[in-house]
Amino acid sequence: MNRIFHILILFLFVSPAFAQQINGVVSGTNEKGITEALPGANVYWQGTTVGAATDANGLFNLPPPQNLPAKLIISMVGYTSDTMLVSAIAQSDFKIILKNSVMLNTVNIVEKQNTSMYSTMKPIGTEMISGKELLKAACCNLSESFSTNASVDVAFTDAVSGAKKIQMLGLDGVYTQILSENMPMLRGLSAAYGLNYIPGTWIESMMVTKGTGSVVNGYESISGQINLEFLKPEKQKERFFINLYGNLNGRAEANVHAAKKLNEKWSTLLFTHSSSNFLKQDLNKDGFLDMPLTQQYNVFNRWDYHNQKNFEAQFGVKALYDNRQGGQTNFDPRTDRGTTKAYGIGVTTRQAEYFTKTGFMFPSTPYKSIGIQTSGKWTQQDMYFGLRKYTGEQKNFYLNAIYANIIHTTDHKYKVGVSYLLDDYKERFNDSAFARTESVPGVFAEYTYTHAENFSLVAGARADYHNLYGMFYTPRLHLRYNVTKKTTLRLSGGRGFRTGNVFVENQSVFASSREVVIKEKLKPEIAWNYGISANQAFKLFGNDAFVNVDFFRTDFQNQIIVDLDQDVHKVVFYNLDGKSYSHSLQVDVGMEPLEEFAVKLAYKWYDVKTTYDHQLLDKPYGPQHRVMLNLSYATYMEIWRFDFTTNWFGSSRIPSTVGNSEEFRLPTRSKSYFLVQAQITKKFRKLETYVGCENILNFTQPHPVMAANDPFGKNFDASMVYAPIEGRVVYFGVRMNIK
Repeated sequence: MNRIFHILILFLFVSPAFAQQINGVVSGTNEKGITEALPGANVYWQGTTVGAATDANGLFNLPPPQNLPAKLIISMVGYTSDTMLVSAIAQSDFKIILKNSVMLNTVNIVEKQNTSMYSTMKPIGTEMISGKELLKAACCNLSESFSTNASVDVAFTDAVSGAKKIQMLGLDGVYTQILSENMPMLRGLSAAYGLNYIPGTWIESMMVTKGTGSVVNGYESISGQINLEFLKPEKQKERFFINLYGNLNGRAEANVHAAKKLNEKWSTLLFTHSSSNFLKQDLNKDGFLDMPLTQQYNVFNRWDYHNQKNFEAQFGVKALYDNRQGGQTNFDPRTDRGTTKAYGIGVTTRQAEYFTKTGFMFPSTPYKSIGIQTSGKWTQQDMYFGLRKYTGEQKNFYLNAIYANIIHTTDHKYKVGVSYLLDDYKERFNDSAFARTESVPGVFAEYTYTHAENFSLVAGARADYHNLYGMFYTPRLHLRYNVTKKTTLRLSGGRGFRTGNVFVENQSVFASSREVVIKEKLKPEIAWNYGISANQAFKLFGNDAFVNVDFFRTDFQNQIIVDLDQDVHKVVFYNLDGKSYSHSLQVDVGMEPLEEFAVKLAYKWYDVKTTYDHQLLDKPYGPQHRVMLNLSYATYMEIWRFDFTTNWFGSSRIPSTVGNSEEFRLPTRSKSYFLVQAQITKKFRKLETYVGCENILNFTQPHPVMAANDPFGKNFDASMVYAPIEGRVVYFGVRMNIK
């Protein structure tokens, strides 16, 4: 089947992003002026039979409306009823206060959205991060979106390419499933640099789930899921949004969004992004650029359709071009590439993709729906690191069809469906060619039980058939129990399965003279993950506060081992022979000591060990202890906002260098260090400006490039990175909304 016909067929499919449940609490003010929870209050969508009664703690949970905007009716005997117009489903719970009908004839409805919060209502433990939280830092792209979040870590992969990777539960980001509105996003050839391809201004919110997530979204999640919600056309009040950013190190970016509501049914949103890093800097005087020269162009156009009855659809297309050039400061790619005159690196990525999402609803039974999700992506990546060359091409297609319904009541819900994943890879590393096609059809089922007062359960399972590795099964279970109105306990457990891509997922080893050795035929990676968490909300200084504690263990049945210890001049890949596990403990505390002054404090402890050549060792470059402190203050109406974040990273293991001569040997462990950043934002009538500084203490890893004066010699290694390469960065920018 030719490519054009293929694309036409794919565009016939579509998907619902299933709307989240509406959660909230109803309170009432009695004759004495005291506000307390209202059990038995009625909450329902006007003109429908879809509704719920609040529980003993005033909490309610009901399905979203068929169409937006919709009117939510709240009533209670002895209190004045009221109607709430809901134009969008917020990421936070609704807080509704009814006034005693004897005292007053007015109703106050208050909804406050925290910039980040742990959900106490969702069956699967989720931290919700709003777009407002992302504004606390420069947030130029997704790799910089987690600087104020403790659940996700970000680190550089090497000292020459500028690539970053995320980590969750102490494990590399390849074990975290990154989703775009519940569809797989960064996989395969996108793994190494994909975080840099998602501008932060495009993101409406993020939902971070630790451990295995829902089976509806696939089988690849092992350490967690990050689901990105992009800005939606129908929600945009402004016709244009402009964000301009620049820093003193030569980086400049521009993001422009244009939204248009064509009529009652159609709306569209166009995202454009352009960025470059044009200034050569070598502050540590080792002859290598601290950060590569880059150039990126990125376009995304999405469309929404609502027929105002029982059908809605979304579709979009994206295109990307990204080029980065690094290495020695005197490297000229026009004359030096492929020679030993000077060491250089180059990475060029081209990408095109589309997605479709369609939902079919049933007016008489609004809890029932059918949805289809499809996406297709083409990625081409050309790289060279010194004399090493890599070219790769990936064609990907994804389909997910979901049917959702209830069993008698909305306390018992289920989803069943089918999925299909196709990956076609063609790779060449130096003079060796590799090609494979992965075809994975699958089926899944997920059951959700919700007890109105304090308990919910999500049990799911899926069966998939891999054309190369046969049938495999993925069971997952999530439990939530609200001990009290403000105390939530969760348990989770499940299995994850993924196939590795050793070249694109370990590009850092290209930036060295190490010989690449694939010892045996590599098998899929399989792991079990188990977790427990507790969340306690309380009042402190008259304001909301919380403590969240979670512990997760990941056990690998098989893992692709990247062995840097066996031989200092080799990187050896082989299947796990022994134990490999991760223990992760995290404690978060959030509070508002003063009005509009928020404090977040987090501590993380990791115990991550893997068997390398029959020795159980700590995972390299992974600090065992980490601490984060975030302070945020805003004046009245947020005219001024002040944000300060500091992270402390403890010592981590460095792979063995005993095979090197004395001058090229490193200590067995790194030193601990602090990273500090701050930002000030000033809001004007139609725009806001911001100025900030990253890495205020100007800490960088000493001598990140080993044998920098002999990049083609046997001791050269720019992959042994445990700390920042770039020093202090002062930046500034402006955001403007045009209605």
